[in-house]
Amino acid sequence: MRDDGAYSNRNMGNSVNRIGMKLNDEQIRRFICDGVLVLDSGVAPAIHEAIYEKIQWNNTREFNMGNNVLPRVPELQHILDAPVIHGAMQSVLGDDYILHPHRFMHASEPLAIEDCDLLLKGDEHGTPMGEGSSGASVWHQDGQCPLARARYHVPRIAMVLYFPQDTPFERGPTRVIPGTQLQAGLYEEDYPFAFVPGAIKAGTCLLIAFDIAHAALSNRTDVSRYMFKFVFLRSRNPIAPSWAGSDVDWQPPSQRLGRFEHDRAWSYIWNWMRGASTDSTIDPDPVQDIPTLIASLNEHDQATRLDAIYTLAAIGIDAIQPLCTSLLSHAGLQREFGLRYHEDEKGSFIPDGDPYERRWSEIAIAMQDEAYALGAMGEIAVQPLVELLKHDDAWIQINVAFSLGEIGAPASIAMPQLTQLLDHKRHQVVRTTLDAIGCIGTDTGVALGAIRKLVTVDNSYWHKTITRGWTSEDQIRFNALYALLNGDIPIAEIEDLLMTCLEDSNGYVPALALEALTRQRDGEERPGLQRALSFLKAHRFDDSLAEGQRVF
Repeated sequence: MRDDGAYSNRNMGNSVNRIGMKLNDEQIRRFICDGVLVLDSGVAPAIHEAIYEKIQWNNTREFNMGNNVLPRVPELQHILDAPVIHGAMQSVLGDDYILHPHRFMHASEPLAIEDCDLLLKGDEHGTPMGEGSSGASVWHQDGQCPLARARYHVPRIAMVLYFPQDTPFERGPTRVIPGTQLQAGLYEEDYPFAFVPGAIKAGTCLLIAFDIAHAALSNRTDVSRYMFKFVFLRSRNPIAPSWAGSDVDWQPPSQRLGRFEHDRAWSYIWNWMRGASTDSTIDPDPVQDIPTLIASLNEHDQATRLDAIYTLAAIGIDAIQPLCTSLLSHAGLQREFGLRYHEDEKGSFIPDGDPYERRWSEIAIAMQDEAYALGAMGEIAVQPLVELLKHDDAWIQINVAFSLGEIGAPASIAMPQLTQLLDHKRHQVVRTTLDAIGCIGTDTGVALGAIRKLVTVDNSYWHKTITRGWTSEDQIRFNALYALLNGDIPIAEIEDLLMTCLEDSNGYVPALALEALTRQRDGEERPGLQRALSFLKAHRFDDSLAEGQRVF
């Protein structure tokens, strides 16, 4: 599907206000359904020109700066601070969202001259890319960087893709498949429903759901195309709408792009985002065939499985035991260990085994559909889940911990049981449990002793490199810091621990420690702030090296 600008904020009729800049109800509805919004950052053209020139110099003379793109090109901060972008992130992830330490510049280099007459529609899988390109043109859903975390249905993570130069179709804008952010996997039949943003002007940003399918596209011009990816995290569960909207019931947007109707799922997400009680978010039909719905879970058909998840959640108490029984049927299969993958000729990673089977993956973890349904039920499911947490199968513990995290604050009574899992020998269980503790966000102090141990005590059992040079201990410490950042422990009580984390050899861990140390909670005194600022001074990027001058 090609877009010529009709789906951007500029032409939506009810566009965002450049003062205030939060999204409105219609935009949030579109984001829930499609997982993509096209935003004009509103930043002055001279800023985009400066960014483009700097990254072009960097790309041709240096190396991709990866997570250091901000100190290398500090003008990018103007984009992140732009009222339109800041307001959009507040709207989707809450006012106190976090900039993830991972960010990346994707270059799409021109094709060879003999290939530039290639005819494209925009939905192709694995189109050719110019030599030196760093973007993947195969359709894919991103994994967490660098090791996996869960795929959430509610917006806990989002991305902004920023284009510093005009990017017409021929230059290869990033394309997406609307609605796929709720899918457990990606299928060939999804490809024809691609959305290719049209008429991208310098300064355009795509706000996308983290799990949406996307891909680069061939650059058939003679100019490099650059795109910056920034990842953002939610740090609090919503208690009210964080956008410029009214507290109203769900209704579909006036227009959308995806091929499926997921009205029950969309209604649940809408109500979760506005802080409504999950016990009464959907009105179920008076008679439901629970066994048929259970049988529809974890299936290939995405519309059927999503409808089953949220219909079962709406049924409530009567569906709890059937869901628990169904979840237990996946025990004993060692699904806490992931599938192996091989790369095909187009660069796609193909699982060796049943591609539809839910199990651990170091790309991203799609939980059992039973876990999503139980998590969406809210408080009524907490006690049955606490009982289920006693099961000794790691995959069951992973899924139950995830469900409790999705319930949020009402699941805080499970904190003692979740804390016990932090001593588990399987890093997969520990990582998921830490994220669940962060998602619950209250009574975090119960787990503080165990979290301190995970952060400060070396565990040689977790030293094996998994991917990209990261070990499971690296990811455990990142998840632990994220849990503390999302929790309700006064910073003063953990300031010593956070300052210790500034010395961690993995750069992501100090990044979250800094985020916590430099935040102010409820008028707290912040003696650690000066320490944090001193750390930042010592780690500043030296711009003098950008001119090729060697400093000794």
